[in-house]
Amino acid sequence: MKKLLVLLLSLTLIFAFTGCTSSNNESAEDTETKTQEIATTNTDDDDVDDDDDLDDIHDDDDDDLDDDEINSKDTKTNNVKDDDYDFSSYEKDIRKITKRVNNAKTSTSASENHKRFYTLKKQVDAVDDKLDKLEDEFEYAYQMKELSFETYKTRERAIEKLEDKLELAEDALENKYGIDD
Repeated sequence: MKKLLVLLLSLTLIFAFTGCTSSNNESAEDTETKTQEIATTNTDDDDVDDDDDLDDIHDDDDDDLDDDEINSKDTKTNNVKDDDYDFSSYEKDIRKITKRVNNAKTSTSASENHKRFYTLKKQVDAVDDKLDKLEDEFEYAYQMKELSFETYKTRERAIEKLEDKLELAEDALENKYGIDD
């Protein structure tokens, strides 16, 4: 009898401290909303051109970042020794992607949602790969003593902030389409 009483008392204390929830769907929806709100706040800059808005996610010409835009970053990485490196093109690409994710529409067709998701995911991955390459180049320049430690750390922190913004956009994309990639 004492064991049963101790068990009931223990369960009561556990529920009192942890609480009871009827469903995990509410917390998942809250997380999705918070992620989308954060991603939206990152896109509230006036620097984004209104011409880049997407009316329809299917339009492949408007959907992908221009290859010239992404490839132009390759030439900028040659300037790793400059004292003040300009990350604005990366910031602009991340704002564009975030805006596209926020404006993306879901469909009742699963195959259509997969197509839209992976089109946007490909853009996110392209910018992420460019940031990784840039970070590697900064690290190499530091190891070759072409950059000071302070400059290297400052640039590394700037890249981490950009990657965090990109990850928020990726999380919002995954939440919107219900695909965890």
